Amino acid sequence: MSVNKFFIEKLLYPAMEWKKGNRIRVYLQEMEQTQYAAPEVLRALRAARLKTLLHACAAGVPAYQSLGISDAAIERDPWAVLRTIPILKKSAFQAQPQRYLNTRYDRSRLIANVTGGSTGEPVRFFMDRYTVEHYEAARWRGLSWWDITPGSRSVMIWGNPIELSQDKQRAARWKDRFLKNRMILSAYDLTEQDVARYIRFLNRYQPEYLYGYASALSTFADLLAPFADALRLRHLKAVVSTSETLYDHQRQRLQDVFGSPVLNEYGARDAGILGYECPCGHLHLSAENCILEVVDPVTFEPVPPGQSGLVVTTDLNNLAMPRLRYLLGDTATLSPETGCPCGVTLPVIRSLDGREDAIFQLPDGKLVHGNFVNQLSRKYDSFRQFQLVQTSIDRAELRLVLCEQSRPEEIDAFRQDVAGFLPGVEVRAVVVPRIEPGKSGKFRYSIRQFDLHA
Repeated sequence: MSVNKFFIEKLLYPAMEWKKGNRIRVYLQEMEQTQYAAPEVLRALRAARLKTLLHACAAGVPAYQSLGISDAAIERDPWAVLRTIPILKKSAFQAQPQRYLNTRYDRSRLIANVTGGSTGEPVRFFMDRYTVEHYEAARWRGLSWWDITPGSRSVMIWGNPIELSQDKQRAARWKDRFLKNRMILSAYDLTEQDVARYIRFLNRYQPEYLYGYASALSTFADLLAPFADALRLRHLKAVVSTSETLYDHQRQRLQDVFGSPVLNEYGARDAGILGYECPCGHLHLSAENCILEVVDPVTFEPVPPGQSGLVVTTDLNNLAMPRLRYLLGDTATLSPETGCPCGVTLPVIRSLDGREDAIFQLPDGKLVHGNFVNQLSRKYDSFRQFQLVQTSIDRAELRLVLCEQSRPEEIDAFRQDVAGFLPGVEVRAVVVPRIEPGKSGKFRYSIRQFDLHA
């Protein structure tokens, strides 16, 4: 065990528990037990937490007090009460966030947070330590399936905290290096000129895992691929992809370059760690912390397991600023299967299908998920970057960044392939010098710029 790992796990965490009351390890131990619980035991645990949450909402959260939820109804059937709660869109929450603050909660215990704003305006909200520590426990529980612990050395392909002053950025890097045992490579300026430096750094630092957005990790792997034989990553246990859809070809590329398993972490700043992929390839829901529903994109009615729809979450631990049935903006499919060879009994998310605004709508009302453009692109070698944007019900723009050895005939061939999936929509190909990532650093392959119509 390295000196820094020993310091974090044997000295720092116990000190935080003694001085600040940090309970991450306590919650982690609890979750390591409940991950093997029988379905009825897990359901009872979730029902108890849901009752506590609903009682708190009925007693002190203006947005939910107005619904007239009775304590008797909550005690009788909390699941039935939850189903009566209207789905909460981000825009509605952003319009009146103060109505979701618990008036009976100690405001001095609130922790402010904000999303990256990858789909528009950032969402500002509050949590407390109890909530945050359950998020962290869920992350370390998932990583523990891969023999990764809180002191494990990591490299993050991530955005720099550019909003901070130079002094605060230095302080953040010091904290990352010595208190979290991680180093950050900026996802904003990955360049071919620095490949030799990246390889020297990785071989010297010897991380136990890499962590980052799927697109940033994939870009990093593409840069290193021609020189992958020079990598000597003796202790690398996993590459952890988060916050974006991880496509099969990206997973394969990462496995080929880094020579380690690639796994999905499913989480969101405003929802916590929702799921983790186990060594058997199943994405297990953090069921102790949340209730996840999948609903129809137009009607918002629940869809059966095996059918794709919008993700709706209810955080069971955030009593400070509850958001019941919160429309996260993702699309996913729940699995109808139960059980897993790994022994974990937590529910399984069959697939993460992308963002809600990557669902395209045809003039006849049919919905088509934009993931198809990523699959089509693999036929062609002429494009360094691409992005399909549906600007209206009958128009879309295919933005292309060409490679040096591009072939002009592939531009129209790609356009025609895309148009074949979008009958009734005029698809126009546009060559651009660069496609910028969003404010959060995430890259979007497919975007719809208007609301879905019934």
